[in-house]
This record gives sequence, structure tokens and C-alpha cells, in this order.
Amino acid sequence: MLELPDFERLIPTEDDSHPLLTLKGKERRNYALYSFGFTFMMTVVLYVFPPYFGLEMLTTKVSYFFLNIFGFNPRLFIYEDQTSALGFVDRILYNLYDSSRATYPAISIEGEVGVPNYYIIVRACTGMQAGSLLLGLIWSTPAKIKDRINASFLVLLFLFIGNTLRIAAMIAITTVLSYDFGVSHEYAWTLAHDRMGEPLGFVGTILFTFMIEKRNVRILDPITLWIDTLRDEIYTPLKNRIFGSK
Repeated sequence: MLELPDFERLIPTEDDSHPLLTLKGKERRNYALYSFGFTFMMTVVLYVFPPYFGLEMLTTKVSYFFLNIFGFNPRLFIYEDQTSALGFVDRILYNLYDSSRATYPAISIEGEVGVPNYYIIVRACTGMQAGSLLLGLIWSTPAKIKDRINASFLVLLFLFIGNTLRIAAMIAITTVLSYDFGVSHEYAWTLAHDRMGEPLGFVGTILFTFMIEKRNVRILDPITLWIDTLRDEIYTPLKNRIFGSK
């Protein structure tokens, strides 16, 4: 039976901003196991099990709106295809809800050559991988309920706005590189999505973490305990067994 510490005394106060880091021994190990397990399970439940078509559609419509503001002429449509057109993970997830057909929103932009390039918005495009993880951390970290609710709302709101702007920017950059500079569509998308989009996502996650911490929900403290517990309970004993203690 996992004996957990008193969560009330672990809530940050003005006098003690990081009480979680004062845990020692068995209490620290038990809390690290609990918080990691809770965060992992909440991340999986939030990201894997709910049907995401509604959020995909909303993400597509807002990205479409931003593309119009940017001066492009996008077309919004519903793309239907056999699930074999999806990647392995998305194919598994879609089979949970529709085993015969994958239906998802998409955006296309007509280029100068007269051939529209289309961009399918699937579950991975919603930004909820990071969103689910951050929510899991928020609700596994000792804090006042109002602070956790406030942090959760702000994360979801700014994540949605930032992610739709990111999608619109990636499509716009791909279009400009393809039709104004003659870059192949595949390479232009790689530059926009991988070289530019992924670093932006990383920076965004750091900014969200800072925003959550400012709400007095110290989500970095559980991560610190995970690292310390991994080092003290697994890495150090294993290293000593292999190389001998010094």
C-alpha cells in the first residue's frame, strides 16, 4: 500500500514556496511514484480515449480564420479516406471510433500551378499531447484548487490560440516557399513543420510551464523529485553494483 504524505502541508505558501522539495526518504519516493503514475495515466486518458473530431474541427476553423487574415485564400473541407492513409498511432485511435473510415477536417490552398495542397488536421495537430501532460502535472502537484483550475483554464486557452496560430503559420510558410521560391512542397513542409514548428512548440511548453508556476502550481517540483528518485533509487545503486561504490 502506497502511503502518501499529507497534501495540505505540501501546498506552497508565502513562507515556503517549495514544500514538496523538503520530502525525504520513503515519503519522497512514495510521492514521486504517485505523481508520476497519476500524470502518466491522466495524460493517456485525456489524449487517447476521447473522440477528438470536434476539437480537430474547431482547430481547423480557427487556423482557416488566421490564414484569411494573413491574406491567403484557404478552402475548408472534410477529408475522407480509408484509415490506411493514416500513421500507425492515428490509425489505432481512429479505429476506436470508426473502424471503416477516417474522417477529418482539412484546409487546402490553391497554388499558381492550379493544384491545391491540402493539410489534414488530425489528433496530433491539436496540441493536446502537451496539453494533456501539463494538465496531468497540474493535478498531481499539491496546490489550492482555485489555483489549479485557473492554471488549467489558462493553459488550454493559450495552448489553443498559440497552436492554431502555429498551424496557420506553417501552412503559410509552406505555401510561400513552394510558390514564391520554388521549393518542393514536401521539403517546404519539412522546413515549416520540423525546422520551425517544433522549436516553437518547445519554447511554447517552456512559456506554459512558467505561466503555471506563476499561478502558484509548482509543476517543476514533482519533476525534480522524479529525477532525484530515479538517481537515488535506481541509477546510483545500479552503478555501485556494476562499478563498485567509492
